Amino acid sequence: MKRRDFLLGAALVPVGLQVRQQPAKVQYDSIQWLDERQDPSVTLETEGLVAKIIDNTGLKTREGDPWMKQEYSHYLGYHGIRALWHKEERRNIVAPFFSWLNLQSLRVEGLELDPVDFRSRFGVGRGWPIRLFREGTKTTLHLPRMPLSGVEYRLTLWPSAPDAIDFEVEFRLHRKVRDRAAFGASWPCYMSTYDEVALYAPTGEPHRPVWREFGERESFVVGEAVGYVHRQRTFRPDWPVAFPAVYGRIGGFVLAMMVNRPEVSFFVVNAGGHRSFLPVQNPAWDFSFQLPDYNRGEAFGYRGRLLYRPWTHHVEITERYFEWKRTLAQPV
Repeated sequence: MKRRDFLLGAALVPVGLQVRQQPAKVQYDSIQWLDERQDPSVTLETEGLVAKIIDNTGLKTREGDPWMKQEYSHYLGYHGIRALWHKEERRNIVAPFFSWLNLQSLRVEGLELDPVDFRSRFGVGRGWPIRLFREGTKTTLHLPRMPLSGVEYRLTLWPSAPDAIDFEVEFRLHRKVRDRAAFGASWPCYMSTYDEVALYAPTGEPHRPVWREFGERESFVVGEAVGYVHRQRTFRPDWPVAFPAVYGRIGGFVLAMMVNRPEVSFFVVNAGGHRSFLPVQNPAWDFSFQLPDYNRGEAFGYRGRLLYRPWTHHVEITERYFEWKRTLAQPV
């Protein structure tokens, strides 16, 4: 198979893969619709935050609810954080129907990927049988070894500070058909807010960085959408990033996303809802993880933190990043 470039998850990545075409049938019985009154979500709670974690189960609304013709409140296949709010604010900043940190795309050079369930919305991992488990304070979303590709995946989340949720991403690829094979994956964070779109990334001296803005709001209209043209665009920092962290302003609050590996990069999709007919678009604050090679059967991944709190100053974000990095060097 020749190397080729293709666009997946808003990132141009040189890889060679095939996704098996599947017939229109249920591929995985474990991907189910449930009445939202039987919501299987696990709640993570800190002193200041509440987060709801779900696997790729979909949630139907109560029978007879007339206000939503789709008859569901959470799309099938969107695993991860389906709700997050600060107790002082009590506003869910995750876009309705979606989830944060769901495995959106996976690219492994030379591997044929397993089929996805046709009922799921977009992406690879969303159509695979990811299941939810809770052990103590930690909640894990686990994809067992897939029969065709040999991909195994794990996302673990836990409360870590009064205003923070930590997470760990782990892959184990049990197949490799080339001596050297590129790997890439991406995760979106669909925001429920509309006015704040840009992210800020650090540049310059790491302990005294300048935080620069990237991302631009999609044009929108108030009233009837006459002449509106949908333009979904992707923005990335075009400067050397001092360390792998970003923050975005949400009214009087701030959401900071930080990771421990420079191979993770952040980007903004200014119309993250992917609904071209809407005259107002919510953004997606996304990130991707890319490696030039991997070792078959060996676990690899990264650690991250989501920080959500009232906004003070960007100096605090820098301090919190290095404070968090110091904790990673300590034994568990």
